[in-house]
Amino acid sequence: MAVADLLVSTLRRQGRTPAARLLEGLGVSRPTLMRSVRAAGAAVLTMGRARRTAYAARRPLRGSAAALPVYCIDPQGGSRQIAQLNLAYPDGCLLDYASDFDWPLDADMRDGWFEGIPYPLQDLRPSGFLGRAFAHANAAVLQASEDPRNWSDDDTLYAMSLFGADLSGNFIVGETAYRRWLTQLQEPVESITDVQVGQAYPALARRAMEHGEPGSPAGGEFPKFTAVRELAGTPVRVLVKFSGSDDSPGTVRWSDLLVCEQLAADCVRELPGLTAAACSIHREGGRTFLEVVRFDRHGTQGRSALCSWAAINHDWFGLGGRPWPEGAARLLDLGLVDAQTLEAASLLWHFGQLIGNSDMHDGNLSFVPGGPGLRLAPAYDMLPMLYAPRSGLELAERTFAPRLPLPVERESWQQASRSAIDFWLRASVDLRISSGFRQICARNALAVRDAASVAATEIPARTSLGE
Repeated sequence: MAVADLLVSTLRRQGRTPAARLLEGLGVSRPTLMRSVRAAGAAVLTMGRARRTAYAARRPLRGSAAALPVYCIDPQGGSRQIAQLNLAYPDGCLLDYASDFDWPLDADMRDGWFEGIPYPLQDLRPSGFLGRAFAHANAAVLQASEDPRNWSDDDTLYAMSLFGADLSGNFIVGETAYRRWLTQLQEPVESITDVQVGQAYPALARRAMEHGEPGSPAGGEFPKFTAVRELAGTPVRVLVKFSGSDDSPGTVRWSDLLVCEQLAADCVRELPGLTAAACSIHREGGRTFLEVVRFDRHGTQGRSALCSWAAINHDWFGLGGRPWPEGAARLLDLGLVDAQTLEAASLLWHFGQLIGNSDMHDGNLSFVPGGPGLRLAPAYDMLPMLYAPRSGLELAERTFAPRLPLPVERESWQQASRSAIDFWLRASVDLRISSGFRQICARNALAVRDAASVAATEIPARTSLGE
C-alpha cells in the first residue's frame, strides 16, 4: 500500500492525529509524510502550525467531499465569506478561516478544530416549535427524522446548507442557503402596520398551526411565527408567540403567561447591566400575541452575532443544566467575560427564580461577542413557567416557595427580589391577566417580600462554640 493510502486509512481509523504521532505510527520521515500529505490531496485536512500541526481524513457530507462555505451578514446587510467548513473522520469539523472570527477560541479552535459543529453555528440547528415545523415539512427532502432532536450533526449541516438562509444569529452555511438569501434580497418586503395586525396576526397564527408538527403546542412552549412589522416608521423583524383562541382554563393561562413575559421584560430592563428584548401584547381574533423584536436582526436585511450559553457550554465546559451564575463564573475564570457580566447573569438568574421561571435552561441565555470576549445578549423567554399548564392545557396546583440565598448570593438576590416583587405587583393589577391568576400574583408578591425580610436578617457571628 502506498504511504499516501496508508496515511488516509490511518487517519480515518484514528481521527485527528498530531504529526509527531503519525511519524511514529507510520514509521516514516517527516519529508516522506509531507509528500504523502500532498499526494493525498483533498482527502487529508491539515490544521495548526509547527508543533501543533495535526492531520485528519476528510469526511464527505451526504456523498459530497466539497467544503461548505461559511458566510457572515453584517448589521447593514452586507456579507462576506469568513471560512470554509470541512468534515473529518470519524467526527468533528475543521474551519479554514478566511477572515477575522469574532467569537472566542481556545488553542484547538484557533487551529480550526472543533469536536462537532463549531459552537457559534450550533444554534443554527432547528429547535422548538418553528424547528419542529421545519423538520416535519422537509423530512422527506432531507431524508432525516421529522424530529430534529434526533438529527445527527451531518443531518443538521445538510439541512442548514440547503435551507438555512434565515436562522439565528448572522451566519449562513453553504452556497445553496446563501443563494436563497440573495434571492430574498430581491424580493419585496411587506411590513405589517398597526392597522393590519388585527387581520394579519390571526391569519399567520392559523397558518403556523396548520403547518406545525401535530401536537407540538402541548410540549410546554408557545407556538410562534415570524413576521416583519412597521414600528415607528421602520420595518423590523419580529418573533410572535401566541395563545389558543378558545376560553378553556389552559388557554387563558397561556394568555396570562404571555402578558407576564412582557411585564418581566420591563422589570429586567430596570436591573443594572441588563436589557431585554423589546416586546408588546396584542389581543386579536380571540388570541393573545406577544410580539418580540429580534435583537439579532437590523431592519429587513441586517444581522448580528448571537450564541446561546447551551452552545458555548457544550464546547467549552460541559456543565449542562447548572445555574447560570456558575457558568458565568467559569467564563470569568477564563477571562471570557468581565465581573459586571457575571453580576448581570446572577441578577437575571435570581430574578427568574423569584418570578417562578422554572424553564431557565441553557438555551434561554445568550451572548454576543464583546468586551474581553463575551457579553450578555438581551434577556428573553423570562416568565413564570412554574404556572404553565401541564400537557398544554391541564392546570395543576403549584406551590411557589422563594429559595433563600447563600451568603455569597445575598446582595445580588436582594436586588433581584425588589424587581421580582415589582413584577408580581404589576401582574396582580394588570387587567389583561385573568382574575384568578392576578390573585396568585398578589400572593407571590407577599411571599417574595417575606423571603426578602428573612434574607436580610443577619445572624451574629459566634466567638466560641459555647455561645
